[in-house]
Amino acid sequence: MIKAVLFDFDETLQDRTAAFEKYMAAFFGEFFPGIAPAELEKRKAEMRLTGNGGYVMANGYESRDGWYKDLIERWHWHNSPPVHELTAHYDTHFGDYCVIFPEAAPVLKQLRLMGYVTGVITNGPSVLQHHKMEKSGLSCYCDIVVVSGDIGIDKPDPEIFKYTSSRLKLECGQCVYVGDHPVNDIAAAQNAGMHPVRMNHGWFKGKNLTPGVPVIENLSELIGCINSMKYI
Repeated sequence: MIKAVLFDFDETLQDRTAAFEKYMAAFFGEFFPGIAPAELEKRKAEMRLTGNGGYVMANGYESRDGWYKDLIERWHWHNSPPVHELTAHYDTHFGDYCVIFPEAAPVLKQLRLMGYVTGVITNGPSVLQHHKMEKSGLSCYCDIVVVSGDIGIDKPDPEIFKYTSSRLKLECGQCVYVGDHPVNDIAAAQNAGMHPVRMNHGWFKGKNLTPGVPVIENLSELIGCINSMKYI
């Protein structure tokens, strides 16, 4: 029987694409005040494309440092701050521009009223991800928040899911995991023994849908989906 419903954060509870746009506006306002509008839009387009909405490793970069090095070269940014400062700026400030899907809090609240344990399992640096959770206002609806940067295990390693279920004193088979990434979320949750639900949204919309895995287009569809799975 399903006892817990757990979530990815970015592009599942948070509209990361919208948050990235807000962060870019603040970034250029701070580092390039007075830049000509045409050049601003060109650089935003390059930052958006290369940054992949924040998923820079999925775009071929080994780290966010490498991404910023590339942008510095593209923009001929000769007086740029050191790369590590730009990375720290992202990790410290991206959470300030958190954009939560409007259905997220109501769905989490409803799940808890229905008696389910709820929580988040997310990849990312500790400071960045906890800052997002703080700004999101969703922490009060979560029984557990597991950040890969805190425990040294990143999705798609199934051990991060097993670690979470163990902390909840549940079996993985008693947990549903809702996420958008076909590998880090869906395949990884399956490999751990959890029951995945695919949030078909954002950068991975329509890509590598897994046969047999329920698909939702909006969090408002999740309650009905869970009701159909509750006695698995």
